[in-house]
Amino acid sequence: EIPAAEASAKAKYAMEFIQSIIGQFYESEYEFKIFKTQTGFIIKIVGQDAGCLIGRKGETMEALSYLTSLAANRFEDSDEKISVDVADYRQKREKDLVAMAKKMAAKVAKSGRSYSFEPMNPYERRIIHATVSDINGVKSESKGEGSQRRVVIYPTTPRRNNNKGGKGAGKGGRNNNRREYKSEKAAPQV
Repeated sequence: EIPAAEASAKAKYAMEFIQSIIGQFYESEYEFKIFKTQTGFIIKIVGQDAGCLIGRKGETMEALSYLTSLAANRFEDSDEKISVDVADYRQKREKDLVAMAKKMAAKVAKSGRSYSFEPMNPYERRIIHATVSDINGVKSESKGEGSQRRVVIYPTTPRRNNNKGGKGAGKGGRNNNRREYKSEKAAPQV
């Protein structure tokens, strides 16, 4: 945490903006702290009813972060990124996403079948991509548009289907090149 006096003008404005927005919509008391990151600042919010600021899968928090960033970036040209985190949700979600990505990547590598995650925001998709990029035998790609954009994990070496008795195997299967004819009339002349 850094003292508010040491924050940039952009970060100070972002802090005032988020405080006023939350103050207008929520009656609970919240504590706001600002932290310096490598690329900018993060405003952390803590309070008793913090769950309502997080929303379903972090959607409310992401919306607050987006609005705060838009407001702060209106006035000043700088490369500082401003984001909002409520009750350390980002850290917890990142940990869950990394574990889920590892688990699903292992399944994909073992089964040879791709796996598609539920739609995610760009921040969460980056976590999945970064985790999968460190795992041999799988790769990831984003598919879809807008709010339906999702990460799909693919095997880099799909397994051959060696099951016997399934489609395409044995008598009567799709890949059977031999034809059987019921009568000699139907058989082609050689």
